[in-house]
Amino acid sequence: MMKKLIACLLVLLLVSSLSFAQGTNEESAPKEGGLKGSIVMATNADEAQTSVIQSVIDKFIEENPGVEVEYVSYGKDYENLMKAKMAANDLPDIFATHGWAVNRYAEYLMPLNDLDAAKNLTQSIVGVVTTKDGSIVSIPFTVDNKGIIYSQDALDKLGLSIPRTWDEFLNCCEVAKNNGMVGVYLAGKDNRSMAQVYDTSAQTWLVTYPNGGKENQEALLDGTFDWTQWGRVAGFLKTLWDNGYTNKDANTADTVYQAEKLANAECLFMFRNWSEIQAALEINPNARLSMMPVPVWQEDDEPVLVGGEREAYGIWKDSEHKDIAVALIEFMARPENATYIAEGTGMPSGFAHIDPDLPLFKEFQKYSNLRTMPIFDREWLPSGMWATMRTTGAGITSGMSVEEAIKAMEESYNNLREQN
Repeated sequence: MMKKLIACLLVLLLVSSLSFAQGTNEESAPKEGGLKGSIVMATNADEAQTSVIQSVIDKFIEENPGVEVEYVSYGKDYENLMKAKMAANDLPDIFATHGWAVNRYAEYLMPLNDLDAAKNLTQSIVGVVTTKDGSIVSIPFTVDNKGIIYSQDALDKLGLSIPRTWDEFLNCCEVAKNNGMVGVYLAGKDNRSMAQVYDTSAQTWLVTYPNGGKENQEALLDGTFDWTQWGRVAGFLKTLWDNGYTNKDANTADTVYQAEKLANAECLFMFRNWSEIQAALEINPNARLSMMPVPVWQEDDEPVLVGGEREAYGIWKDSEHKDIAVALIEFMARPENATYIAEGTGMPSGFAHIDPDLPLFKEFQKYSNLRTMPIFDREWLPSGMWATMRTTGAGITSGMSVEEAIKAMEESYNNLREQN
């Protein structure tokens, strides 16, 4: 009897030991950073920018080997694809909000206020990604704080100064043409190049000047805007084209050549952002390039800067892997990674505690006392009009009249206001 009892006790001890060991092994087994699963992260950025973000994602995966991140760029088709995904309520776990965090995507995004990343945003950008109820719905790792890029080498060669007004700007382009140079370089193979001229110049053509600008802002928002005034914006682009102030191949030129043209002082101006200066200086470190404020239409107006979110990401509220998505956003916001993203993309950081080393950015800061206006279409046009700006901008440089461009913009504006 005693032998049987001892045997039973030994069996119980063995089972208990095995159970304990199994539990210990389960708890002490590698949890691969505590995260397991795969997510999709989508952007509209170009290859140069995506390569920077991808390298940070690769480091995140190294730190969390149980995680997979599929990082994809939809490029110029981003908006249409995202609209289809919103309609199907089937979005990427993380996606770029590209200036539309609040007005287009807010209802699909989870609030990020509790993230450390959200607590460190600059005051100038935090309002752009915050809804009326106070929810921060996107983290802008970089901001699009810009004016118009110019080549100081080209200006000096022609004996020109930085223009303050659009009349002075056009005069610079005339002098450039007469000397066999390009005034404004456009890469219309991607028709966003033309739309960027609209989006930057429309500010001072329509909404900033003392006598009527405020009224136009209100009219654009309430639907009473007089669209004949768009003739100033479309007319500006048409003047550039009709007078030979752009490159002759503006409708077919590839964006890959933009940096080269700046680096070699082959054009005066370009409606691009800081990343283009960075790319040009990699080709020619001695090139003297900078960015100027947006010129004005009326003499009593003051030049402005244009600002908004750039490389900014939100998390889909219905994602099945919010834990991974949050962890990745927080990882990207670590000081060393946030600095790398800003410097790698050549854009100012969206974080107050990050001071990236960007070419000539501190020089540009001399304009910091000027007004910074929201990017035009994101503030004063209904969601979806960027596509119309692209088509009508490309249309202007392909034979479309100003009147036709005005009509197309007005019809799109009215249709999209009704839909939205």
